[in-house]
Amino acid sequence: MSSCHAIESPLIALDDGIYIVTEPEFIETILHDRGDRFQKSGSSDAKDMVSFPFSLMNSSGDDWKAKRRVMQPDFSLRRVTSDGRKTLAITEAHLARWPAGPASLDIRTLLQELCLDVGCQFFLNATLDEEGKAAFMALSDAIILKTRDSLRFPLGRLDRTSYRLAITREKAKAVARKALAKATQQPDVAANTEWSGSFVTHTSSESAEWLCDEFCALVLSGLEPMSAGLTWTVHLLTSHPDVLERVTAEVDTARCNEWSAGEGVVNLDAFPETRASLMEALRLFPPAWLTGRIVARDTMLGDFFLAAGSALMISPWINHHSARFFDEPQRFKPERWLDKSTQQRLPRYAFFPFGGGIRRCIGEHFSLIHIGLILVSILRRFYLKPMSNSKARPYPALVLRPLGVKIEVSPRSTAGN
Repeated sequence: MSSCHAIESPLIALDDGIYIVTEPEFIETILHDRGDRFQKSGSSDAKDMVSFPFSLMNSSGDDWKAKRRVMQPDFSLRRVTSDGRKTLAITEAHLARWPAGPASLDIRTLLQELCLDVGCQFFLNATLDEEGKAAFMALSDAIILKTRDSLRFPLGRLDRTSYRLAITREKAKAVARKALAKATQQPDVAANTEWSGSFVTHTSSESAEWLCDEFCALVLSGLEPMSAGLTWTVHLLTSHPDVLERVTAEVDTARCNEWSAGEGVVNLDAFPETRASLMEALRLFPPAWLTGRIVARDTMLGDFFLAAGSALMISPWINHHSARFFDEPQRFKPERWLDKSTQQRLPRYAFFPFGGGIRRCIGEHFSLIHIGLILVSILRRFYLKPMSNSKARPYPALVLRPLGVKIEVSPRSTAGN
């Protein structure tokens, strides 16, 4: 993965019928295809691998279109920003439990639990109890392990990763069914204008299985990619004290009190240095680092012939680290995002941390805005620096999970002002 900056070929053959696509024009053709030539890969494995076959991410065709239409209003910019105050309240409650004196923290696990609460609050207008949280955390770990598992043949109970995944999945789904039943009985579900667009209110008993799968998939999408993006951002900031100093100064000088009360602009435009650092973290460590498509019929991609059944791998990681698109691609340089010149210059699929085409991540606005809210809240309350024995490393599985990110936190005297 470290030599990606030198890749120049638009299409790389890994094996017979397996290719990595790096040319932005080709990637656009593939991701914007309606399924005639390039179909989402993994559908046959979804029941075993991702565990939620009825969810939007594992649906296709008319079924996918119908679910996307139902869910789209939940992720409108207006809805996402209106929920910012709840995210700030949840974040402050979590940060209040962080150590009152200097301490070393495994920041990923803390941010996982925080993102889990933020996601549940957004989707259910409530958070899970400790047992429910533990069930989803265990399921997340099981999925990460399974997507790194080289075994692909049925061994039943002898296949420990598959067995663990099955057990944790059923526990999480039981938690989800209970939480959904409780959410639909809340008197303010229909009356609360900030929440009445939730897809929960648009479902019936016939769609209960989809609703359960969807909730699980959405919660995990918040728990893993959001916490990964946050953890990588914190790691990079603490590894570059000059950048951290600029971001912290920005947080201190912004009108945080008004913004935190929901009276200011709840988006990252008010924090350009913070936003640039987050964008650069997503460039260097995109949580959704790999996706794929299957060639549905013999076709040409540019001058390349692709036989039906060929597997096409598309990796934001590769393009994000390519010297074709970024100067000093291995360096953390948030300043490249401080104006719009970089994004205006880049080909469309040189930088795409949230995928693209019709299946572009539905939670893009939610993730960016709420990660920003959490990050600003942390920097307002704590001084951060890396531990001397911290050895951060990416663990590429379903998500590019950060491991070994050890941070020393110290409360700031200005916290809460």
